[in-house]
Amino acid sequence: MKMQKYSIYGSALLVIALLLGACGDKEKVKSASTVDEEKSDFGFQSFDLEVDTADHKEAIEASIEIKGSTIEAEYVNRIEPKKLKGDKAYDEMLPMLKKIDLSKDMTKDDVIKKVSKAFDVEDYTKFDLEVEFSDGKQKVYKDKKSKKSK
Repeated sequence: MKMQKYSIYGSALLVIALLLGACGDKEKVKSASTVDEEKSDFGFQSFDLEVDTADHKEAIEASIEIKGSTIEAEYVNRIEPKKLKGDKAYDEMLPMLKKIDLSKDMTKDDVIKKVSKAFDVEDYTKFDLEVEFSDGKQKVYKDKKSKKSK
């Protein structure tokens, strides 16, 4: 009876350990400089982009979230194709995000133009960007274009 009890406890501990390991967040960025530097460099604490093109639904999905002392990043590019998380996603998007130089005072058209150019999807059919700026203000930038026939 005692051996069976230890077997059940051992199995339960193994299952818990596996579940906790599987729940690890692989989107966290380790290579970024300090979180405060990133907030001031980018001007935002959350960036969530989805872009469709005529040839690819969800051609680009890019997100960065700066919360507390962590940065999470994910980048999917179905045109090239790439699917990156964590440090690799952050490193891929860093030059693009610095090129955009977002501010909450920019017009919708300027934001869409700069972001679509930086991510090389100027011929988009659907553009959807949600940004939470460093001061906590949130803005949504959306646009749709008709599909061009080839």
